[in-house]
Amino acid sequence: MHCQRGGHALNIVLPSGRVRDHHAPLFHVFAAGLRMTPELEAKQHRIAALAGPIRPIAGNLPIAATTAIKITRALISAGPSNQIAPFSGGSWGGQVPAGGPRGLRSFDRPEKRPDDPFAIRRLGAELDRWMTSTIATGQVDTGVGELDYDEAYAMTLSNLDPYRIDHLDEIAHLAIRHGAGNCGYIASTAFALMRHAGVAPLDLILILPRSGPRFFRNHTVAVLGIPDVSGNQKEPPFDQWADTAVLADAWQEEMSMPASVLADRWPRDTYHYLSYARVRPRS
Repeated sequence: MHCQRGGHALNIVLPSGRVRDHHAPLFHVFAAGLRMTPELEAKQHRIAALAGPIRPIAGNLPIAATTAIKITRALISAGPSNQIAPFSGGSWGGQVPAGGPRGLRSFDRPEKRPDDPFAIRRLGAELDRWMTSTIATGQVDTGVGELDYDEAYAMTLSNLDPYRIDHLDEIAHLAIRHGAGNCGYIASTAFALMRHAGVAPLDLILILPRSGPRFFRNHTVAVLGIPDVSGNQKEPPFDQWADTAVLADAWQEEMSMPASVLADRWPRDTYHYLSYARVRPRS
């Protein structure tokens, strides 16, 4: 279950042309006539197109989250680099939702065979997938590391600021392009898809240990339905959304889950739940 965040998975980028209304999906941004760089605009066009199946059901948070997970898993075709699937056949992939983008091939689960009682062939197939993903995730790391960003400045900003949110589109573009990632890249992809489909409220939640090393002790997920809270919106009190919000953890799950399961997986007395980026509820 534990997930290592890549070295650059959550760095911050400032495009020279900023999208100032991050609440709006891409088609609303264009309608407002706001400026952005052609490069970022092209990336966001691509993400918005891939998010098409989510848009009609954006208001149904559990179904929107499940649809985003399925699309994310199809796009990240090599699966996660920091997860080895169980012998039962693997947990990555699944069917692309109706109306989803063509030409996508999700990771095929290794076939169960009577003549392979010790799962040697299945293990070999999974190791081949893992090696492919590890190489491709390294390419994503390199791409993110080459982005123009100022992390120190970004961390002084609100989690609503486009300075942070546009960077998730950059990460998603790279993860989709290379078809691989870790939990941070995969969660960023799901977040970007849902944002451009009009899902709100929506947060990218970093799960970090309260003390000690972070290596193999952190995770990143998308959460739908966190309200405007009483208190710090960058660390929204869990008791204000645990029973109502929806978890979209494409790294681990094939469908949405109640956000309350986070407390069992990542105990609150041991971990912080920090909102790195947020889309507020629609008025």
